[in-house]
Amino acid sequence: MACVRLIALFDSRTLQRVINALVIIIIIYGFMSVLHAGIRWTNALVFGKLYYCSPVWSNTLKKNISKLQKFQNFAGRIISGTWKFDHITPVLKELRWLPLSSYLKYTLGVLAFKSVKGLASSYLCDKFKTRAFFHDHNTRNKDNLNIPGYKSASGQRTFLYLATKLWNSLPCDLINSASLIIFKRKLKDFLFSNAF
Repeated sequence: MACVRLIALFDSRTLQRVINALVIIIIIYGFMSVLHAGIRWTNALVFGKLYYCSPVWSNTLKKNISKLQKFQNFAGRIISGTWKFDHITPVLKELRWLPLSSYLKYTLGVLAFKSVKGLASSYLCDKFKTRAFFHDHNTRNKDNLNIPGYKSASGQRTFLYLATKLWNSLPCDLINSASLIIFKRKLKDFLFSNAF
């Protein structure tokens, strides 16, 4: 019962967040004279609200992510001036916007990088352990993070499970980045190339 209330609360807050962002987009469209100005305003005012605390709510149901993706598509159509029935993928490519599911992976990846490299809070850093920490066997996956053994669907949507699974799927050159700035750039390029 508590889960149903939580989902209903998320749905109402998501709806309110989308309505507020739609109002901002319509206001931006009224004052937009240059495409780049509209992109900056949208990134600052709209996506700042939309992506606020995204690592916390990124484990939501796919139908909620689909609603927010439709909103991102609408914002791309307003900015670029494309029609309702035109394909949105070329618009998102041109604007260099990650689809929402890829953006959520981006935020999880950044938090995982900070946690593994010791740049995050200690309670997060202590959660991420390599497989070599648990056993002394010399296996090819000894440097991968240990994925928690959740069997339920809700357990597999937790931050720790999703972040470790994403971290283990990243290429070695991305994981071994020298700094957070380089990692962010490489991760965005990696996710962008996989999304389109």
